[in-house]
Amino acid sequence: MTEYVTSEEMDAYAADRPDSSAWTGASEADQEDALKYSSSLVDSLLFVGRKYDTDQALQWPRLVKVRGVWRVERDDEGDVCIPQAIKDAVCEEILARLSPTDGERHALQADGVKSFRLGDLSETYGDDLRGGGIKGTPLISWTAYRLLEPYLAKGARAG
Repeated sequence: MTEYVTSEEMDAYAADRPDSSAWTGASEADQEDALKYSSSLVDSLLFVGRKYDTDQALQWPRLVKVRGVWRVERDDEGDVCIPQAIKDAVCEEILARLSPTDGERHALQADGVKSFRLGDLSETYGDDLRGGGIKGTPLISWTAYRLLEPYLAKGARAG
């Protein structure tokens, strides 16, 4: 598996969202590309802990040390699983990347524009979006970033 979320899981996630047309309106090929790309973006981040199985393809599931004991996320049946927040973050990143209305906005944000006003033309640049993504990550979805933030390693967290 090279994706955190299957097409069926993304369909279910998008079904209850007002902005689901970004996903449902995309071609099957674009959907597959979005699943792979957003999973790879999330997987490129620096997370706490270590891989559960050193041979697994993705960063998650992970062993995380809690109060001196290594723990792994488990589902209701007791099986090792990927935390739902990780999957939700991938879904949010997919929706943000496929959204046709956010393209120009994301381009401006990638250039560091924090605010823009037409009356008396004014621009403000910020450092929240460094390197084209949020807080130095490759993510463009603030919701995805917030979902992942508790799992990020100390050097990768927002200051």
